[in-house]
Amino acid sequence: MNTKRRRYVELPDEELLPELDAKARSMIAQAEEEIEEARVNFRWGKTQVDLVKSAAALIGVPYQTYIKEVVFRQALADLQGARRLVQAGRRSAR
Repeated sequence: MNTKRRRYVELPDEELLPELDAKARSMIAQAEEEIEEARVNFRWGKTQVDLVKSAAALIGVPYQTYIKEVVFRQALADLQGARRLVQAGRRSAR
């Protein structure tokens, strides 16, 4: 197996507003606590990746953590929305 090792430069800590700091710490803790993991690979354009990296930098988390959190929250919202539609359809069918 050919594994590439990348060298990353560790950036200095940034001062965040208390609410952003709490959110970032929560997201990092959640990501670190996950025991099972599945790898997901996809291709994006440089513009999309740069946008996501900028958003992640605002709250001080790695962009991979940011993507995972945002996708998870959106999936929950989509499932909740679908559930409400199904329930509304059942009520109107009565």
